[in-house]
Amino acid sequence: MVKIVLADDHGLARVYVKDLLSDEQDLEIIGEASDGVEAVELTARLKPDILVTDFKMPRLNGIEVTTRIRQLSPDTRVIILSLYGDKAYVDSALKAGAQAYVLKKFSADGLTDAIRAVVAGKNYLSPSISGNTTGFSES
Repeated sequence: MVKIVLADDHGLARVYVKDLLSDEQDLEIIGEASDGVEAVELTARLKPDILVTDFKMPRLNGIEVTTRIRQLSPDTRVIILSLYGDKAYVDSALKAGAQAYVLKKFSADGLTDAIRAVVAGKNYLSPSISGNTTGFSES
């Protein structure tokens, strides 16, 4: 079972992601956070396999969350979920240590593909941003 912490400051976004993942028998959301500080604290305590975090959140953004998680829970893989596909955003997430960057306009398959790739030790970028960044390849 892949254990996931979900962090997004928009409650409806968390409900939507939970609903998308509910059909996947091998994926389990074990915690939810509504801001960056809560995401770091929850992830450090629960040590999930995956943290799916929004890029822009109150108190700490997704980049700051990723940087802290790399130190506090190095086995947790980070997937950034964002509305923003700009090269600067994607590159900053990857440099901070995120293993995947998924655009919020994803299909259900996009997020589950990212989770499965990251669990397998691969990196993942939403197809519409692949090739638009440096130092990272889609798997």
